[in-house]
Amino acid sequence: MDSVLQLELIVGLFISFTLIILFVASAKKGNFDDQKRMMDGMLFDSPDDLRSAVDKEKKQEEMRSKKASKKS
Repeated sequence: MDSVLQLELIVGLFISFTLIILFVASAKKGNFDDQKRMMDGMLFDSPDDLRSAVDKEKKQEEMRSKKASKKS
């Protein structure tokens, strides 16, 4: 009976490590990245949301240019 438990432990550990290795490899390849999320978000955003996002980017760029001019 003791050898059966040892065999189950070894097989269980082998399967667990194999699954962990497969998961890490898949994550590194980008299989879990949601590539359609950005495109779907753009399709369903209202014009006001898009306009406010553009305004926010402009303000951030202005702040960066002000900081760069102060450092010079």
